Amino acid sequence: MERRDILTGGAALAALLGAAAGPARAQPDDLANAKGVWGTAVSADDYVEIQQLYHRYCHALDMGTGEAFAACFTLDGEFTGGRGPGKAADDRTPRKGTAALTQMGNTSGTRHFTANLVVTRTPEGAKGSCYLLLYSARSTPDAWVEIAIYNDWLVKTAQGWKFKKRVVWRDDDDITPFKPKPMPAR
Repeated sequence: MERRDILTGGAALAALLGAAAGPARAQPDDLANAKGVWGTAVSADDYVEIQQLYHRYCHALDMGTGEAFAACFTLDGEFTGGRGPGKAADDRTPRKGTAALTQMGNTSGTRHFTANLVVTRTPEGAKGSCYLLLYSARSTPDAWVEIAIYNDWLVKTAQGWKFKKRVVWRDDDDITPFKPKPMPAR
């Protein structure tokens, strides 16, 4: 592909993304219960910044750099992990604040793969959600250890977008609001 073709394609993509920042696009607003309520999308610039936040989060957690991980959250930010099958009654107390999040982020040995990011504007900032595939490099053999959905509340700070609250809903969690519906009988 020639350089001008790449530039033309890039210009078309930029125009498309610029149009997305204009009129409201249909995006799920109520991600906590996925009831199909539609809201307003964030600007293309905010979307890219939020997407970078999601990537920094994964890299920091996977590399065990606790301070970088905690920096993805507001000072009073919180993280609530998922619980597997039969553990719905287990403690779901969130880790709150920089010290607790730094400690959590100091463990490495996983690889987070996130996809299908949806971000919607809210009066406080934005809501975000994405799919998570979590791979463990510590087990033998290496294995996928979690399939889940992140449900996030985001705020824009002087340092950029940050997580205010992040909740993990594992697909095998007894209390997930995202439990797959059974296939109809044929």
